Amino acid sequence: MATRVLAANQSVARRPFTSVSLYPRDGATLSYMLEDLRALLARMATGEMSVIPYQSNEWLVHGLKRRVIVANAMGLHNRRTVCVVGFFGERHLERDHTPLEEANAEIVLEFRNFPGILSYSSMELPDGNWANLVLHDIPEVREYWRASERHARAAQELSPLYYQTVRIHNGTLAGGVMSGRTIAIERTKYWDYRSPKVWHAVRELSTPSPGLAH
Repeated sequence: MATRVLAANQSVARRPFTSVSLYPRDGATLSYMLEDLRALLARMATGEMSVIPYQSNEWLVHGLKRRVIVANAMGLHNRRTVCVVGFFGERHLERDHTPLEEANAEIVLEFRNFPGILSYSSMELPDGNWANLVLHDIPEVREYWRASERHARAAQELSPLYYQTVRIHNGTLAGGVMSGRTIAIERTKYWDYRSPKVWHAVRELSTPSPGLAH
């Protein structure tokens, strides 16, 4: 599968999910999930609530599901720079997504094997799709996780069946989770599964994407 390299300001005709105009919207969604995590950590710090590592904390906002899993609370508090993975997928909404949800649950359980993963958040969107946010400590952890058997199966076998398009942002959060700063997206990868031959592209950003970092 060849990878097309996109310029920082380049969108692809007939592939609207690659539009650079999506960065502010995606950034706002990632920020919502980050604020959920910050609120949860603040409540833990004051003793208002206790959180069991790797346990899912779920609730509804305007009827839409949100979830936060804290894998390493100490790491979230202590890391001065945190690595970020943001996932946005356009599903085939008419299909039964049970196998995909089961695979996602298995991937989350596997976090225990990758101590560099600090947290996982997910957010149901009004259009029926979902966004995910993973925070981890160093870039190498992301590659180890992607190479795991369960993650590789989900990406290679299930994603083409249940998603039309996928975009994944990689970035950093300077100053740590509780710094109050926003996420800086540095790279975005794209997959289009709507034709027999998968289309793949990557965009490197020499400066943080507009509206996502101070």
